[in-house]
Amino acid sequence: MLQHAHNKRLIAEFLTAMAAGDERRTLERFCHADCRFEVFHPFNTIDGLDAVHERFFVPLRTAFPNYEQRIAFALGGGYEGRDMASTWGYVLGTFDAPWLGIPPTFGLAYLNFGFNAIVRDGKIAKAYILLDIVDLMRQAGHYPLRQAPGTSELWPFPPCDTGASALDYDPVRGARSLQIIREMQMNLLTPEQIKAGAPGSHSPHWHEHMGWYGPAGIGSMRGRRGFRDFHGALFLQAFPNRTGWPRQEGGPQDAPGHYIRLGDGLYAVTSGWPSLHGTHTGSEWLGLPPTGRKVEMRVADWYRLDEQGKIHDNWVSIDIPHILHQMGLDIFHDLQFFVDRSKPRERLPQ
Repeated sequence: MLQHAHNKRLIAEFLTAMAAGDERRTLERFCHADCRFEVFHPFNTIDGLDAVHERFFVPLRTAFPNYEQRIAFALGGGYEGRDMASTWGYVLGTFDAPWLGIPPTFGLAYLNFGFNAIVRDGKIAKAYILLDIVDLMRQAGHYPLRQAPGTSELWPFPPCDTGASALDYDPVRGARSLQIIREMQMNLLTPEQIKAGAPGSHSPHWHEHMGWYGPAGIGSMRGRRGFRDFHGALFLQAFPNRTGWPRQEGGPQDAPGHYIRLGDGLYAVTSGWPSLHGTHTGSEWLGLPPTGRKVEMRVADWYRLDEQGKIHDNWVSIDIPHILHQMGLDIFHDLQFFVDRSKPRERLPQ
């Protein structure tokens, strides 16, 4: 138990130290030399400290020279024999230079930032960085999709004094929280049940006034009806055969399916790289026409339950750029022509 509490402090201290500067030395202090970073598209897999420093953290510092890391909560625990820890919050700072082709605003900007880590021998052995890059595009005035059905406002931090800080660890209540989350997830409707019009059995786990906080393109909503109307129904219409990957006991850590499942106090987290897959046959989700393509989805869910065991908050990171890329839409390629309208496009052969 003390080790899990230590791991939570470790990743919180790591992120705070990275924001303070001297990133290369901080990486060496907190991470194993062969640490692999899995980062939302277009970064994807980055191996080693030199590579992640040059490809991710240096450009981030250049774009946000005075950024700080605000952490909403930290969770710890073990899964599949691995010690793991998880946080969610924001990178916030003055957006002073282009990043991924997104033009700077020269004002305060927020980058939604989730972080999951495998900890081994007191250092980070593998890390997952979960970003909402599309929302930063929105803040810069270059939102690439149709208007989100939910609100695009900032995700709220949880109420104070609800636990999951970097200074405590509650495995007893955490086990109960994770059990409730898994019951809810296992009772999501199957494609066959959807076609048959079966009623959902997972909704009793949710608070009447639940908050569901989704990425740019989907947005956030409140209440069961809000979730159903502004995301659930649209997602199922677009991916009627969506399903998750089961994990095989003793299988590889980087297999599809949940690489992390933790419960800590009234909080829980699950995430997969990828965790879902489905065929894009409907037209409602993100306002895009059906492509008929099979899509893998990198998703992370953080949950907060109340004292009665009802799910009150669900923060959801989805790698939207990666999904769009699989659908054939490269938003980073398109962005360059919106930012610089004088830039010539490739000409088709005559």
